[in-house]
Amino acid sequence: MAKLILKYEAAVLKEIPLQKASLIIGRAAGNDVVIDNLAVSGHHAKVVVEEDHYVVEDMNSLNGTFLNSQRIRRSALKNGDEILIGKHTLVYNDEGGVPANAAAASLEKTQEMKTAPMGADSTVVLDTKKRREFLAKATAIASEGASAENKERIGCLTVLSGKTDQREYILTSKLSVIGKSDMASVKLKGWFAPKVAAVINRREGHYDIAPSDKAGATKVNSQVLSAPRELQEGDLIQIGGVQMQFYLRE
Repeated sequence: MAKLILKYEAAVLKEIPLQKASLIIGRAAGNDVVIDNLAVSGHHAKVVVEEDHYVVEDMNSLNGTFLNSQRIRRSALKNGDEILIGKHTLVYNDEGGVPANAAAASLEKTQEMKTAPMGADSTVVLDTKKRREFLAKATAIASEGASAENKERIGCLTVLSGKTDQREYILTSKLSVIGKSDMASVKLKGWFAPKVAAVINRREGHYDIAPSDKAGATKVNSQVLSAPRELQEGDLIQIGGVQMQFYLRE
Protein backbone atom coordinates (compact mmCIF):
# COMPACT_ATOMS: atom_id res chain seq x y z
CA MET A 1 0.00 0.00 0.00
CA ALA A 2 1.25 3.48 -0.89
CA LYS A 3 1.84 5.98 1.90
CA LEU A 4 2.98 9.51 2.63
CA ILE A 5 5.76 10.22 5.13
CA LEU A 6 5.32 13.63 6.77
CA LYS A 7 8.61 15.30 7.65
CA TYR A 8 9.72 18.60 9.13
CA GLU A 9 13.29 19.19 8.03
CA ALA A 10 15.02 15.85 8.88
CA ALA A 11 12.50 14.72 11.50
CA VAL A 12 9.82 12.16 10.51
CA LEU A 13 6.52 13.21 12.12
CA LYS A 14 4.17 10.46 10.94
CA GLU A 15 3.33 7.98 8.19
CA ILE A 16 -0.03 8.22 6.44
CA PRO A 17 -1.29 5.15 4.54
CA LEU A 18 -3.20 6.01 1.35
CA GLN A 19 -6.31 3.92 1.92
CA LYS A 20 -9.01 5.92 0.14
CA ALA A 21 -9.64 7.81 -3.07
CA SER A 22 -8.97 11.30 -1.74
CA LEU A 23 -6.75 12.74 1.00
CA ILE A 24 -6.96 16.46 1.83
CA ILE A 25 -3.97 18.29 3.34
CA GLY A 26 -4.14 21.64 5.09
CA ARG A 27 -4.21 23.67 8.28
CA ALA A 28 -7.96 23.42 8.99
CA ALA A 29 -9.04 20.89 11.60
CA GLY A 30 -11.23 18.82 9.25
CA ASN A 31 -8.45 17.81 6.84
CA ASP A 32 -7.22 14.22 6.54
CA VAL A 33 -3.66 15.47 7.15
CA VAL A 34 -3.51 18.54 9.40
CA ILE A 35 -0.32 20.62 9.27
CA ASP A 36 -0.47 23.21 12.03
CA ASN A 37 1.66 25.90 10.45
CA LEU A 38 0.59 29.39 9.39
CA ALA A 39 2.40 28.97 6.07
CA VAL A 40 -0.13 26.26 5.15
CA SER A 41 -3.54 27.23 3.75
CA GLY A 42 -6.75 25.96 5.35
CA HIS A 43 -7.25 23.46 2.53
CA HIS A 44 -3.87 23.45 0.81
CA ALA A 45 -3.55 20.38 -1.44
CA LYS A 46 -5.01 16.96 -2.07
CA VAL A 47 -3.78 13.55 -3.16
CA VAL A 48 -6.33 11.64 -5.24
CA VAL A 49 -6.60 8.34 -7.08
CA GLU A 50 -6.62 8.57 -10.86
CA GLU A 51 -7.02 5.16 -12.51
CA ASP A 52 -4.01 3.14 -11.28
CA HIS A 53 -1.92 5.91 -9.72
CA TYR A 54 -2.03 8.83 -7.31
CA VAL A 55 -2.04 12.51 -8.27
CA VAL A 56 -1.17 15.55 -6.13
CA GLU A 57 -3.17 18.70 -6.80
CA ASP A 58 -2.82 22.19 -5.35
CA MET A 59 -6.09 23.68 -4.03
CA ASN A 60 -5.15 27.22 -5.02
CA SER A 61 -3.09 27.68 -1.86
CA LEU A 62 -1.40 30.97 -1.04
CA ASN A 63 2.17 29.64 -0.83
CA GLY A 64 1.77 26.96 -3.47
CA THR A 65 2.49 23.23 -3.63
CA PHE A 66 5.90 22.06 -4.82
CA LEU A 67 6.82 18.66 -6.22
CA ASN A 68 10.56 17.94 -6.28
CA SER A 69 11.28 21.70 -6.02
CA GLN A 70 8.91 22.64 -8.87
CA ARG A 71 5.66 24.49 -8.23
CA ILE A 72 2.74 22.48 -9.62
CA ARG A 73 -0.99 22.70 -10.08
CA ARG A 74 -1.50 18.98 -10.62
CA SER A 75 0.98 16.17 -11.18
CA ALA A 76 1.15 12.37 -11.07
CA LEU A 77 3.18 10.89 -8.23
CA LYS A 78 5.98 8.35 -8.49
CA ASN A 79 7.94 6.56 -5.80
CA GLY A 80 10.26 8.87 -3.85
CA ASP A 81 8.62 12.12 -4.91
CA GLU A 82 8.77 14.92 -2.34
CA ILE A 83 5.79 17.24 -1.89
CA LEU A 84 6.66 20.53 -0.19
CA ILE A 85 3.77 22.24 1.65
CA GLY A 86 4.77 25.27 3.67
CA LYS A 87 7.84 24.14 5.58
CA HIS A 88 6.80 20.48 5.71
CA THR A 89 7.64 17.69 3.28
CA LEU A 90 5.50 14.71 2.34
CA VAL A 91 7.51 11.87 0.78
CA TYR A 92 5.46 9.58 -1.48
CA ASN A 93 6.33 5.92 -0.93
CA ASP A 94 4.74 3.56 -3.46
CA GLU A 95 4.55 0.23 -1.66
CA GLY A 96 2.15 -1.75 -3.81
CA GLY A 97 0.30 1.06 -5.57
CA VAL A 98 -3.40 1.91 -5.33
CA PRO A 99 -5.65 -0.34 -3.19
CA ALA A 100 -8.59 -1.78 -5.11
CA ASN A 101 -11.13 -0.26 -2.75
CA ALA A 102 -9.58 3.20 -3.14
CA ALA A 103 -9.55 2.99 -6.92
CA ALA A 104 -13.23 2.05 -6.96
CA ALA A 105 -14.34 4.64 -4.38
CA SER A 106 -15.70 8.07 -5.24
CA LEU A 107 -13.87 11.14 -4.03
CA GLU A 108 -14.60 11.76 -0.34
CA LYS A 109 -14.82 14.96 1.62
CA THR A 110 -16.00 15.34 5.19
CA GLN A 111 -18.62 17.97 5.98
CA GLU A 112 -16.66 18.84 9.11
CA MET A 113 -14.12 20.75 7.01
CA LYS A 114 -14.56 24.44 7.69
CA THR A 115 -12.79 27.35 6.09
CA ALA A 116 -10.41 29.04 8.53
CA PRO A 117 -11.56 32.62 9.25
CA MET A 118 -9.54 35.53 7.97
CA GLY A 119 -7.57 37.44 10.57
CA ALA A 120 -5.02 36.17 13.07
CA ASP A 121 -5.25 32.64 11.65
CA SER A 122 -4.80 33.68 8.02
CA THR A 123 -2.09 32.00 6.00
CA VAL A 124 1.33 33.64 6.34
CA VAL A 125 3.33 34.11 3.16
CA LEU A 126 6.73 32.46 3.42
CA ASP A 127 9.67 34.74 2.85
CA THR A 128 12.62 32.38 2.61
CA LYS A 129 15.13 32.92 -0.18
CA LYS A 130 14.46 29.54 -1.71
CA ARG A 131 10.69 30.06 -1.73
CA ARG A 132 11.03 33.52 -3.26
CA GLU A 133 13.07 32.02 -6.09
CA PHE A 134 10.44 29.32 -6.66
CA LEU A 135 7.57 31.80 -6.65
CA ALA A 136 9.36 34.23 -8.95
CA LYS A 137 9.99 31.48 -11.46
CA ALA A 138 6.44 30.15 -11.25
CA THR A 139 4.94 33.64 -11.57
CA ALA A 140 7.08 34.43 -14.59
CA ILE A 141 5.92 31.27 -16.35
CA ALA A 142 2.27 31.79 -15.46
CA SER A 143 2.19 35.45 -16.50
CA GLU A 144 4.17 35.08 -19.72
CA GLY A 145 2.32 36.84 -22.50
CA ALA A 146 -0.34 38.29 -20.18
CA SER A 147 -0.96 42.01 -19.86
CA ALA A 148 -0.67 43.78 -16.53
CA GLU A 149 -4.36 44.75 -16.76
CA ASN A 150 -5.58 41.17 -17.21
CA LYS A 151 -4.91 39.51 -13.88
CA GLU A 152 -8.44 38.85 -12.63
CA ARG A 153 -8.74 35.53 -10.84
CA ILE A 154 -11.34 33.12 -12.17
CA GLY A 155 -13.73 31.23 -9.91
CA CYS A 156 -13.87 27.45 -10.13
CA LEU A 157 -15.94 24.68 -8.56
CA THR A 158 -14.37 21.30 -7.82
CA VAL A 159 -16.86 18.47 -7.30
CA LEU A 160 -15.93 16.54 -4.16
CA SER A 161 -18.84 14.09 -4.14
CA GLY A 162 -22.14 13.42 -5.88
CA LYS A 163 -23.37 13.13 -9.45
CA THR A 164 -22.60 15.91 -11.94
CA ASP A 165 -21.70 16.01 -15.62
CA GLN A 166 -18.16 17.26 -14.88
CA ARG A 167 -15.68 17.09 -12.00
CA GLU A 168 -14.63 20.74 -12.30
CA TYR A 169 -16.34 23.90 -13.55
CA ILE A 170 -14.62 27.14 -14.52
CA LEU A 171 -16.97 30.05 -13.87
CA THR A 172 -16.13 32.41 -16.73
CA SER A 173 -19.72 33.48 -17.47
CA LYS A 174 -21.46 36.41 -15.81
CA LEU A 175 -24.19 34.00 -14.69
CA SER A 176 -23.76 30.31 -13.79
CA VAL A 177 -26.86 28.26 -12.98
CA ILE A 178 -26.58 25.17 -10.75
CA GLY A 179 -29.26 22.53 -11.26
CA LYS A 180 -30.49 19.84 -13.64
CA SER A 181 -32.33 22.11 -16.08
CA ASP A 182 -31.15 22.40 -19.68
CA MET A 183 -29.94 25.94 -19.00
CA ALA A 184 -27.70 24.90 -16.10
CA SER A 185 -23.96 25.36 -16.59
CA VAL A 186 -23.25 23.27 -13.47
CA LYS A 187 -25.38 20.25 -14.27
CA LEU A 188 -26.67 18.11 -11.40
CA LYS A 189 -27.80 14.55 -12.00
CA GLY A 190 -30.36 12.47 -10.17
CA TRP A 191 -34.12 12.13 -9.97
CA PHE A 192 -34.50 14.48 -6.98
CA ALA A 193 -32.01 17.16 -8.07
CA PRO A 194 -33.69 20.59 -8.30
CA LYS A 195 -34.03 22.17 -11.72
CA VAL A 196 -32.45 25.39 -10.47
CA ALA A 197 -30.84 25.14 -7.03
CA ALA A 198 -28.67 28.26 -7.03
CA VAL A 199 -27.23 30.95 -9.26
CA ILE A 200 -23.66 32.28 -9.15
CA ASN A 201 -23.08 35.84 -10.39
CA ARG A 202 -19.65 37.06 -11.41
CA ARG A 203 -19.08 40.79 -11.06
CA GLU A 204 -16.17 43.12 -10.43
CA GLY A 205 -13.69 40.48 -9.37
CA HIS A 206 -15.90 38.52 -6.99
CA TYR A 207 -18.62 35.89 -7.07
CA ASP A 208 -22.02 35.91 -5.35
CA ILE A 209 -24.23 32.85 -4.87
CA ALA A 210 -28.01 33.20 -4.51
CA PRO A 211 -30.69 30.55 -3.82
CA SER A 212 -33.30 29.82 -6.45
CA ASP A 213 -36.20 27.48 -7.15
CA LYS A 214 -36.46 25.11 -4.16
CA ALA A 215 -36.02 26.86 -0.80
CA GLY A 216 -33.39 25.30 1.44
CA ALA A 217 -31.93 23.14 -1.31
CA THR A 218 -28.50 24.78 -1.16
CA LYS A 219 -26.10 24.98 1.79
CA VAL A 220 -22.82 26.89 2.03
CA ASN A 221 -20.45 25.67 4.74
CA SER A 222 -23.34 23.63 6.22
CA GLN A 223 -25.54 26.76 6.50
CA VAL A 224 -28.79 26.93 4.51
CA LEU A 225 -28.48 29.52 1.75
CA SER A 226 -31.49 31.80 2.27
CA ALA A 227 -30.13 35.03 0.76
CA PRO A 228 -27.37 36.04 -1.66
CA ARG A 229 -23.85 35.98 -0.24
CA GLU A 230 -20.34 36.46 -1.54
CA LEU A 231 -18.35 33.27 -2.07
CA GLN A 232 -15.03 33.02 -0.28
CA GLU A 233 -12.11 30.80 -1.23
CA GLY A 234 -12.62 27.30 0.18
CA ASP A 235 -16.40 27.61 0.65
CA LEU A 236 -18.21 24.28 0.50
CA ILE A 237 -21.46 24.21 -1.49
CA GLN A 238 -23.84 21.32 -0.87
CA ILE A 239 -26.97 20.51 -2.84
CA GLY A 240 -28.45 17.16 -1.89
CA GLY A 241 -25.73 14.56 -2.31
CA VAL A 242 -23.50 16.88 -4.36
CA GLN A 243 -20.69 18.71 -2.60
CA MET A 244 -18.46 21.24 -4.35
CA GLN A 245 -15.67 23.53 -3.24
CA PHE A 246 -15.18 27.07 -4.55
CA TYR A 247 -11.70 28.39 -5.26
CA LEU A 248 -10.01 31.05 -7.37
CA ARG A 249 -7.25 30.67 -9.89
CA GLU A 250 -5.43 32.97 -12.26
